[in-house]
Amino acid sequence: MNDYDENIITSMFIIESLRSGIPTRLSTRYLPDLRLNLTESIKNDLENFDANNIPPGRIIWGQYGQGKTHVLTTAEHTALDLGFAVSRVSLSREVSCHNLFKFYGKVAPRIKTPDSTSVGIQKALNKKGRVDLPESPILDTDRYIHPLPAIIFEDYYCTVGEEQDNLYGDLMGIRVPMAEFRRIHNSNHPEFPLPKFDTFKETVHAKAYFGLMADIIKFCGYKGWVLLIDEVELMGRLGRASRLRAYLNLNWLLNWNSEMKYPIYVLSAAASSLQDYLFFGKKINDRDIMPELAEIKFGSKEKKEIKNFFDKAIGECSLTVSPAKNEDLIQLLNKVVEFHGNAYQWQPLIDPNELIEQLGSQTARTYIRGMLEKLDIQYLYNEDIKLNAENLIENPLGEDREYFSDEEKEE
Repeated sequence: MNDYDENIITSMFIIESLRSGIPTRLSTRYLPDLRLNLTESIKNDLENFDANNIPPGRIIWGQYGQGKTHVLTTAEHTALDLGFAVSRVSLSREVSCHNLFKFYGKVAPRIKTPDSTSVGIQKALNKKGRVDLPESPILDTDRYIHPLPAIIFEDYYCTVGEEQDNLYGDLMGIRVPMAEFRRIHNSNHPEFPLPKFDTFKETVHAKAYFGLMADIIKFCGYKGWVLLIDEVELMGRLGRASRLRAYLNLNWLLNWNSEMKYPIYVLSAAASSLQDYLFFGKKINDRDIMPELAEIKFGSKEKKEIKNFFDKAIGECSLTVSPAKNEDLIQLLNKVVEFHGNAYQWQPLIDPNELIEQLGSQTARTYIRGMLEKLDIQYLYNEDIKLNAENLIENPLGEDREYFSDEEKEE
């Protein structure tokens, strides 16, 4: 068996991650960042993050294929390196953010932590105990909009086996029936009956679970909870009332009203077509429609919030992914050549400038695919191939206008 030094192994990992199209913490750490200005803005937010200073989240805008998802991946790796726990989700028909509790049920089980390769928070939870709870704000009676989730968490440390697994499942968004929880609580605390409180309603009290989980993450020793939300433009498939709820929920998560008291930072990504078709569309103009609808359905406070949401979404809290500059692409492709040479112990003779001229105006991933193709052919057959865009066909990107909601579409 061949012995490889660390440099060769690292290069192999980076090349294979590029080949698969799935960025890793190694590849984002060692390859040049094509959107360094965006990464630095996000990193600055995270470095200034603390319990008394929850920075507002951000929306990343960009055309399809320009690298929004890659920016989220870089942000994920940056957050993990800085000691945050991270959850990442793409919106879909099933997960559209208009139902905050269902959205919670998707992000909570996907928590990644800096010190573990497995997904979930249970391993970190089991290193702590009930005796540690007074050190956190979790036991503060007025901390959450409803007391039930915090009581469930406290009882987690008083149970074992199936009961404990059921309570952990509840913390992940799979609710334990109230009668069953009452039985679990009373069997473990016969001297402390379950206190009386209003019925927990998922549509009203979901924020209690978000707040509790963020506090649990801090309780376990991490700096906070970073939520990464991709494909926000899928909100466009909702009817007007559901879009309104989704906007309001996202506004709260992004902390754009400066009311967030839990250690949560949110970064979301949306296609620019959401602005073109919904925010300022000729047929549908949510920036005008939603404030009036919010006042009718909820009141003046929500009307103000939704106006603020649209102002922030295209203003100070927005970032834009622009096409990469040629000099940055050349620097990136030179590193790809270098890592390919290190990985397979050979000396490639390929000019990135020539590849860019051959392919013309393309996305960064197309240039990377083209460079890997040329490198592999030269390495295996000692031949140089000339590429053009016809050899590297990408599936059509973007959405038709019909993809977005009709103004007449109602719940």
